[in-house]
Amino acid sequence: MRDVAIIGVGQTPVEEHWTTGIRHLMFEAGLNALRDANIESVDAVYVGNMLSGEIAGQSHLGALAVDFMGLGSTEAFKVEAACASGAAALRIGTMAVASGMVNLVLVARDDGCPGCSGGCGV
Repeated sequence: MRDVAIIGVGQTPVEEHWTTGIRHLMFEAGLNALRDANIESVDAVYVGNMLSGEIAGQSHLGALAVDFMGLGSTEAFKVEAACASGAAALRIGTMAVASGMVNLVLVARDDGCPGCSGGCGV
């Protein structure tokens, strides 16, 4: 297994986001993470979220993030593990890089609720 490092991070402000949709929160945090890492693309995107289907009616967050961020045909997945969804997405992204399957991943955690912030790491 290869060593893995987080080379960039991004976050939206921690505040109530009553008028901001999930895609905009992921876009802002994801773009900040890509800029922080000084890269423009990744091999895969893993989004951890437990309630988007229930709260926002949107269950395909991986595809939504890739499309809205303009990452083309990058493979993307939503990871759901109750309150550990963000950690599970980070674990899967770490394992994908460590195994050599991919070189760069974007991992996002978005709770999809108005009082939450989104965060991403590359």
